[in-house]
Amino acid sequence: MKGRLADETVDGEFVSELEREDVHRRILESLQTGVCLVDRNHKVLFWNEGAEKTTGHLRQDVLGRDAHEVIQPGTEDDEDPSRSRDFIAEVLRDGEPTFAEVMLRHKAGHLIPARMRVVAIRNDHGTIIGAAESFEESVSASDWDRRQEKLSAYGALDPGTGVLTEHFLLSHLRENLRTFSECQVPFSVVSIRIDKLGDLRARYGPGAIAIMSRAVGQTLENGMRPADFLGRRGEADFLSIVTECSSVDVGNVCERLKRSVHGIKVNWWGDRLPVTASLGATTVLADDTVESLLARVDRSMQESVAAGGDLITIVRE
Repeated sequence: MKGRLADETVDGEFVSELEREDVHRRILESLQTGVCLVDRNHKVLFWNEGAEKTTGHLRQDVLGRDAHEVIQPGTEDDEDPSRSRDFIAEVLRDGEPTFAEVMLRHKAGHLIPARMRVVAIRNDHGTIIGAAESFEESVSASDWDRRQEKLSAYGALDPGTGVLTEHFLLSHLRENLRTFSECQVPFSVVSIRIDKLGDLRARYGPGAIAIMSRAVGQTLENGMRPADFLGRRGEADFLSIVTECSSVDVGNVCERLKRSVHGIKVNWWGDRLPVTASLGATTVLADDTVESLLARVDRSMQESVAAGGDLITIVRE
């Protein structure tokens, strides 16, 4: 009968279709939550559809490899998110489950906020024989995709990086200035520039620059709060509007953004390109206009670049 579970006899006992091992495997393979199974040597034995979607790494490229080569988590508190905490080694050693909010590196190079859980796998004698790792994006991927589709349809997204266009971003800047004039809720503006872009283009070509710019844009976007805005400004610059952010708070925001850029690694024809950025920031003042805010944040950026790059400069007035 259609819809009825198929039974079979195993060692004299009836086993429903849902109890069979191959059915369990197919269910795990189709989950949208990333699932990875590793042995005691950290070799990947299982990699499902959710893991492919989250990380960009296909199953055939991952099986048999060391898990650390494809799953590289780091917390936002790390000085360098690329230096990952070894969750799998901890669980294989101690047997205690681990849960953490991490930044996973996508195959394209950018970082993704994710929730990760690692548990030990034991045999019938209680000996640890491997570990299972599950992970999923912290932000709902479906909600994010729908928002991106709408903004793209309105022409509000820069096609190269996937962040807001300069025109759309400046409209938000004008709106924040109006809100500030009426309610005095502070906000800050942060400019982020990829360091030595001309040298990188001369050495690796425009294709590498395009991939690097997108990786930086997506990493910064993934680290933004829902109320903040990020857009592209020129070829090398990104501009962020950080709402409800005073001059006391903006330094911490810049440090977090700088660390996230440091965690980006772009693979290009066998080379792994590290990325650094110069940051300039300022906080809104009582008599500010769009022009005065941008002039101040540009001045702060120029100071960072002139000092050698990979620095943060905050201009207060």
